[in-house]
Amino acid sequence: MDTATVYLNLKAPRTPGAQRASPPSRPPDSCQCPRSHRLALKLSCAGLILLLLTLIGMSILVRVLIQKPSIEKHCVCIQENIRNTTESPAKLNCPKDWIPYKHKCIHFSQVPNTWKEGMDDCDQKGATLLLVQDQEELRFLQNQTKDFIFWIGLRYELPDKTWKWINNSALSSDVLKVTGEAKAGSCAAISKDKVLSESCGSDSRWICQKEPKRDTMCKDS
Repeated sequence: MDTATVYLNLKAPRTPGAQRASPPSRPPDSCQCPRSHRLALKLSCAGLILLLLTLIGMSILVRVLIQKPSIEKHCVCIQENIRNTTESPAKLNCPKDWIPYKHKCIHFSQVPNTWKEGMDDCDQKGATLLLVQDQEELRFLQNQTKDFIFWIGLRYELPDKTWKWINNSALSSDVLKVTGEAKAGSCAAISKDKVLSESCGSDSRWICQKEPKRDTMCKDS
């Protein structure tokens, strides 16, 4: 009698999906938010950022609106001062006992002294001896002199042998003409009808000039 050979199938039975990898297991305390919650969180963050940018923009706008009136007022003030300078040159803020004339303040001394003493006195007042600009100014000054003679900032210079103003510019004959002998130590003085050459060491009154302080139309609020 043949001995029957029995083969046992030890292979595990095949089941569907047995070959697929199983997903990794999550820790028992982990939590996965639903997709709708994550979307809501992102929208909230975007909304907060947008709100923050809006607040920053509003603060900048408010600051600009606050500063705009002051800037416009400053511009108007500058325009008013320019218009006053060109259209109303007589509206100058000159010290007491000084006469406003065009772009300068003029002072006539009340006591006589030498040309050098007159120049020093003007310097102490923050001014200089007068420099005559044109014939119109000369006529204005001569109308103020009455019967006195006044030093101006003009003297005869050597070795140039010419009349020069104290700012070192040469005298133009179109402005004025000096009568009398011109020599070393001669200085010019104004009378009511002429400009004279006088010894700088003689005593005469003098005329000072300085820049005025202009009145402003704008005042701080």
